[in-house]
Amino acid sequence: MKSLLCFLFLIQSSFALEGLKVGAKAPMLEMKSTQGKVIELSSSTPTVLVFYRGAWCPYCMKQLKEINSELSAKLEGKAHLVAISVDPRKVAAKMKERYVLNFDIVSDPEGKILKGFNIVNEVNMDLSKKYKSTYEFEIKDSKGHIQTMIAHPAVYIVKSGKIIFADIHKNYKERTENKLILKSLNL
Repeated sequence: MKSLLCFLFLIQSSFALEGLKVGAKAPMLEMKSTQGKVIELSSSTPTVLVFYRGAWCPYCMKQLKEINSELSAKLEGKAHLVAISVDPRKVAAKMKERYVLNFDIVSDPEGKILKGFNIVNEVNMDLSKKYKSTYEFEIKDSKGHIQTMIAHPAVYIVKSGKIIFADIHKNYKERTENKLILKSLNL
């Protein structure tokens, strides 16, 4: 029985995402929006960080459009809303303009922010080929190299440098519900 429990724990552990937890100190990495605005996680105004895989991902675009239509106005003046991916700056800026997103977009092509929050999803060659055949798109970094990482879909809320909400998904089809974000902000 003891060996079975050990085995089950190992299986569960191998599928668990680390990610930073509620109560942890947020990494104080330099973040700038595609428009050059500096994002401060030390602010007493909560910052909602939405990590998405990229502009090529239909699940991500659906989520960002829903956030734009359902949350942007409700959060104005109460929380700062930021979406982050490894998309090159030009791609991220074009996406913001195309979908008329009312919140900041951060380009993190080197994955420094993803690594800081420990939500990196490694892109191996098989996954890269799948994306190319499924979406007819190669994930490339700002230098044109094939990207080796994307974000696990996640939402963090940071206030005064501390994580007050964390929701991370290993399954790219699952996303944080907007009502959960509002509830976590007491709105």
